[in-house]
Amino acid sequence: MPRYLILALSMLASLACGPVLALDAPAGSPLLTVSGDLTVTNADDVAVFDLDMLHALEWREIDTYTPYSEGPQRFAGPTLASLLEALGVTEGTLLAIALNDYAIDIPVSDARDFDVLLAIEHNGEAMRPRNKGPIWVIYPMNGTEPLTEAHGSRMIWQLNRITVRP
Repeated sequence: MPRYLILALSMLASLACGPVLALDAPAGSPLLTVSGDLTVTNADDVAVFDLDMLHALEWREIDTYTPYSEGPQRFAGPTLASLLEALGVTEGTLLAIALNDYAIDIPVSDARDFDVLLAIEHNGEAMRPRNKGPIWVIYPMNGTEPLTEAHGSRMIWQLNRITVRP
């Protein structure tokens, strides 16, 4: 009887920790690595995304203004909300980190509240590090959203890593 009790308690303990689900491994070059408080991973407790994996998420194209460019610009890429949904992230803060290690906090709630985009195309062209790629976090800024200067500061470019914090 004690053997069954130990087995049952072990199973309950593993369920209490929450499952860690698997995500397909990238076939191409990694563009984005997400770490931290995740329930879905594909490599050593992180989630690594290549271009095809990002294309498979909910895709949007928007025409918007940024504090960093002149006139309206067209951006395309997956929504931040769809990335977080794929990873099982529903709350917390994202530490968005650029190629040069610049980092900024983005509340998870912004993904839903402002339709934040992970732009991988700018004006129809693939984004490269020399033009703010591989990924530029874009908040739609068309004058109708209640965005502040703080939101503009979260528009990090050359994004390649995100750490999810509770």
